[in-house]
Amino acid sequence: MRILIIEDNAIQALYLETVMNKMGFTQTEKAHSYSQALRLIDEFKPELLFVDINLEEESTGIDVVRSLNGNNEIKVVYITGNSDRFYKKQIEETKYLGYLVKPINQIELRELLTDINILQ
Repeated sequence: MRILIIEDNAIQALYLETVMNKMGFTQTEKAHSYSQALRLIDEFKPELLFVDINLEEESTGIDVVRSLNGNNEIKVVYITGNSDRFYKKQIEETKYLGYLVKPINQIELRELLTDINILQ
């Protein structure tokens, strides 16, 4: 499975990539901005996105997901340090399979991936 991690914090992106590699997912790429994410979605053709909501720029991770135009082949899991109602309302307007609050707990991540049939 090809996984794209969209996270502006390079350390957190590397941590998530390392955790996914330990779970057996070796086809991963990282994007640190909206424009880089769009380019990698087009070039890398990911099957799963881990999307940070805040990307420290005008465009958000939610905007990245909106740009998919309902492409149901790409699964989306939001990751964020900000779990307020404003963002939760915005993500409800998109198609996604899960939502994790940072810091990412490996047990919760594994449970989520099992629940959405990524892990057996």
